[in-house]
Amino acid sequence: MRNRQRDIESVPEPYERVDDSDGTEEPVPNDKAFDLTSLLVGFGIGVGLAILFAPQSGDETRQWISASAEDGFRQLRRRGRRLVFEAQDLLDRGEYGVNRALRTGKNMLESVASKLE
Repeated sequence: MRNRQRDIESVPEPYERVDDSDGTEEPVPNDKAFDLTSLLVGFGIGVGLAILFAPQSGDETRQWISASAEDGFRQLRRRGRRLVFEAQDLLDRGEYGVNRALRTGKNMLESVASKLE
């Protein structure tokens, strides 16, 4: 029982209370979503600054971004087609297996029926 109480007490709260200089307490987010958001905002700012201060001209940078996006889109389409092909193949193999099992069952029923007659 004491272990459970200790476990419950050790669970972090979604917000920490922080004393402000005027004596009031203000909730501060203490969760992973806030950390992830901060990371993504920092990443976005870093990418923006990298593009801004890139050694290439604006036209070259735009061409590079466009080419990278087109390559990514082509790869995504290729993977999508491959996934559709594999799904169709899997469905075909499943259909073949079901048909084979039905034929086998039908043949067995027919042989049992002929032996009973």
